[in-house]
Amino acid sequence: MKKIFLLSLTLLAPWLLMAQNLNASLNFARFYNPELGPYIETYLSVDLNGQKKVSTPDGKYMAQVNLLLLFKQNDSIKEFSKTLLNSPLVNDTNPTNILFYDQQRFFLPKGQYELEIEFSDANKTDKPTTAFAVVELDYNRNKVQISDIELLSSYAKSTEWKTNTKNGYDMVPHVSNFYPSTDTMLTFYSEIYNTDKAFGANEKFLATAYVSPVGKNQMVNNLILRQKMEARPVNVILSQFNISSLPSGNYQVVVEIRNKNNEFIEARQTMFQVSRPEIPLDNQLLATKPVENTFVSAFSTDSLNIQIESIFPIAEATERVTIKNLLREGSENYKRNYLFYFWQQRDAINPQLAWKAYQIELTKADNSFGNKYQRGYQTDRGRIYLQYGPPNTIVDEEFDTGGGQGENNVPYEIWHYYAIGEQRDGKFVFYNPHLVPNGYTLLHSNVVGEINNPHWQTYLKRNQLESIDAPTNDRFDGRSGELYNNPR
Repeated sequence: MKKIFLLSLTLLAPWLLMAQNLNASLNFARFYNPELGPYIETYLSVDLNGQKKVSTPDGKYMAQVNLLLLFKQNDSIKEFSKTLLNSPLVNDTNPTNILFYDQQRFFLPKGQYELEIEFSDANKTDKPTTAFAVVELDYNRNKVQISDIELLSSYAKSTEWKTNTKNGYDMVPHVSNFYPSTDTMLTFYSEIYNTDKAFGANEKFLATAYVSPVGKNQMVNNLILRQKMEARPVNVILSQFNISSLPSGNYQVVVEIRNKNNEFIEARQTMFQVSRPEIPLDNQLLATKPVENTFVSAFSTDSLNIQIESIFPIAEATERVTIKNLLREGSENYKRNYLFYFWQQRDAINPQLAWKAYQIELTKADNSFGNKYQRGYQTDRGRIYLQYGPPNTIVDEEFDTGGGQGENNVPYEIWHYYAIGEQRDGKFVFYNPHLVPNGYTLLHSNVVGEINNPHWQTYLKRNQLESIDAPTNDRFDGRSGELYNNPR
């Protein structure tokens, strides 16, 4: 595919836009200005590596990026910007560790918008990378609200107004939410609105910022900031945490508001990911008994790596970070300990029994979804099957020539789950654009956390494989729409 469709989001979350050998991250955050109303800030960082550099008259080199941002409602464009972003000048065509940035603001009325991003190397003729997200602006003047939490690379007192100036500071965003071992400080910024109306002007209230592991209702010791504030139309939190002692994993920065009676009022959070392989990942893992004479001791080095990789579909978010680190740089002994620990968490009495049950599912995934290029668990269908279980219904349309919008489609499947966790009516659309035996990839899903492509029907068309500009009139109609809307 020449375009990337990403999860529709209503919270601050970065997207990686990687195509045409480009490497960029795009993020957004929502704020409110008492005089001008709600607005969205967009942040783009581009790695100069992978960009085509062109020479300049003074003998240096420069890269250029085309960026198109569209905010739509019901197929109507409400706001847009088209930008040609120039990189810093460099002395050669192979610079290292250089990022350049774009930041923009869009003032929009309260409502829900589809944000479409097109991103391309301006000095190449390739089709642009495209991403979509759903952005909701829901500002309420009569209650305490908290802006999105913006992660920062740096900040300084402002001497003049710039695009990245807020409340007297110039801020350089940390566009990605990934923090490698070289990043020891996490700096963040957030705004609190309407405390003067909720509590009374100049009344005291408590703002607490802290770091918490994702999925756990707890604060990390020493990463807690408590600040008494006086109620104002806009209060600001600008601070940082030293995260050098955090093990690898997924965490969130939380900003919480309580009134003077210590009653909870409002909270906001944003996720970040730490990679710090030099720090033990889990004290319980270190306490695991030696794995000699257990089922994990029989695996060869190659089989051990396959076993670690194969549990990725059923792993929790923090476990997936651990698995990636282990596969990249973990010792063989540590891998064996972790594999035993992983299954011990699933069945403390008989971890081998849990492992054996999963091997049966892996075999099913291999037989049903594997091909000569990938094991079953490495495919999209295999991952979905292992992660969520078998679907309640499968529509398998190897050749859809039913007329209308479904005419002349590539092979596709629609999986339907009555329930996935607390979500009802989960659907997945897989397609096989290159007609590779068992070569289906995930194209669209309505399940939270999965790829969401509102124009998926266009990508089913055979004649769209070379020219896949998204239309403005997808309505999930035709045969594929009928099968999607009414699974059977």
